[in-house]
Order: sequence, then structure tokens, then C-alpha cells
Amino acid sequence: MEGHRIILNDFLDLIKGEDITSILDAGSGRTSLSAIANSFPGTPVDAAVYPGDMRKINSIKEIADRGENISVIEKDICKDTVIKAYDLITAHLLLGEAAKFGNSFEALLEKVITMKYKYLIKIDYLEDPAVNENDIPKMCEKHGLTVVRKLFVTNKEPQVWKDFTGVHNFGYLIKRL
Repeated sequence: MEGHRIILNDFLDLIKGEDITSILDAGSGRTSLSAIANSFPGTPVDAAVYPGDMRKINSIKEIADRGENISVIEKDICKDTVIKAYDLITAHLLLGEAAKFGNSFEALLEKVITMKYKYLIKIDYLEDPAVNENDIPKMCEKHGLTVVRKLFVTNKEPQVWKDFTGVHNFGYLIKRL
């Protein structure tokens, strides 16, 4: 799990000087929310989770109870419309979970890429059979987005999931011009 923390913190460090006043953490979780709160203290964060996903909702509430400015939003990002524009959207290990909730990687990637934002951070595992890392730069090109930075990190300790073992994290920092 260290790989996605390294990538997330690197990307957040790159945009710390930007005017970030609203954040959506799509597929939210403890790791991403903690990093966001450290990088942008006091900035409102909408923590989007799949409706009824109590494992995520409960961990987010623990962080929010510590005084962070976090609102839990239960939303199927693939099927529901997100109208609000954000300065930063993080999609941290989100795309690989698409199939878990009856969606496809491709549909969820398209939905996240086309939301309204200044910056998008996308992090996942190369080994995840539900994720095709090569589709991300293609989708960015299709929608006229700029890949500011791309990183790959090999984890010292693999993360074992039900259908794969994650050894390598990849991440994209994307900017809408």
C-alpha cells in the first residue's frame, strides 16, 4: 500500500501552490482522505462512496469526527450525474472497483475523466485485471486533457486482493486546460 501513498503525496505536493478550494475524493478512503487533509487543511472535501458501502462510510466518519471538513456523498459515480465542479478530484483505487458494483472500468473512466475539475489524480494497480492503464492517456487525449505527471511504484509488500496481487501502483496527474 505504500506505492499509492507515494504517488498520491507526490502529486499533491506538485499542486499545493494551486488555488484548491473544493475536492472530490471519488471512491473515498482513509489513505486518500488523510493525505488530502494534510495537503489542503480546512478545504472542504466531498467523499464519494458507493451507496451503502459501510466499510468506506465508517472509516470516513472516523476521519470526519477528528474535525476535518469532510462530507460523505453516497453516489454511484458511473450512473449518477455529478454536476458540481471541483478544483481537484482524486480517484484512488476507484476504477478497479467498478466491476464490484456492476459497472465497467471503461464506463467509469469515461465518467471520471469528463467530470468538471482543474486537476484529476488517478491511482490504481497495474496487476488489477479490471483496469487497463493504457486507456487512461488515450482517454485524456480524446478529451483534450494534459497528463502533467505519470508515476509507477513497485511496492515492497504486495497487496493481496480477491482476484489479484497488487505489486505495482501507477498514477496519473491530469490537468484540464
